[in-house]
Amino acid sequence: MQTMLRKIGNSRGIIIPSSIIEQLNIENEVDMNIKDGTLVLKPSNTLRKGWFDNYNSNDDVEPLSEMTDLESEQEDWEW
Repeated sequence: MQTMLRKIGNSRGIIIPSSIIEQLNIENEVDMNIKDGTLVLKPSNTLRKGWFDNYNSNDDVEPLSEMTDLESEQEDWEW
């Protein structure tokens, strides 16, 4: 498929057909790289995406309350 560069402000851009966007499963963000002289676009793999989707702050009221100090941690430190 061939397309034309279009002027967008001080930059240039291309229109990506919806069929290609669907095939790549692109939603909003893309990673763009150059590999061997070729422009490569792929869906952005956001790290930790969805980690807090089911987070309930009420379950975290005192997350460290059950921790106790070890006897060795009670000794005086010398600096």
